[in-house]
Amino acid sequence: MQNVIITLVGKDRPGIVETVATFVFEANGNWLSSSLSKMAGQFAGIVQVQLPTDKITEVEDKIEQLEFLQCLIKVDDNDTTEQALKYFNIDIMGNDKPGIIQEVSAALAQVGASVVKLQSSCEPAPNWGGDLFKAHIVVAIDEHTDSDHISDRLEAIANDLVVELDLVH
Repeated sequence: MQNVIITLVGKDRPGIVETVATFVFEANGNWLSSSLSKMAGQFAGIVQVQLPTDKITEVEDKIEQLEFLQCLIKVDDNDTTEQALKYFNIDIMGNDKPGIIQEVSAALAQVGASVVKLQSSCEPAPNWGGDLFKAHIVVAIDEHTDSDHISDRLEAIANDLVVELDLVH
């Protein structure tokens, strides 16, 4: 079995997940994890599956034949070596403005933190008269990196943002 990442984007419609899941199942594969969303009328998803090596091309061909869906398939090359990492949850909230994600991601990159997961949204903030930006980010850093570096970098950009940083156990 080979680990495979499938990225999907297309106009949202019923049955997208069922169709892809059927292709994986029929190839004797296993759906391991996924993150699927509807945004601005579009379906976007990333799925990790395990497939028999001789079935990867078959599944890729079936998905690519779906005219309503664009797909990218990446087979795990097994060349990566795992290093010891620490994981942190970061929650951010504040008035929305252009560039928040750029500022936060730049600060994280400067300390060598890798974004594992990022979920963000903007919603009306009636009491403030504008939009409220919220983000939940999971990052990984080398276990020998001092977590204070993350806090210091985020605090430097957080003049109007509330930032909480917690070690994941």
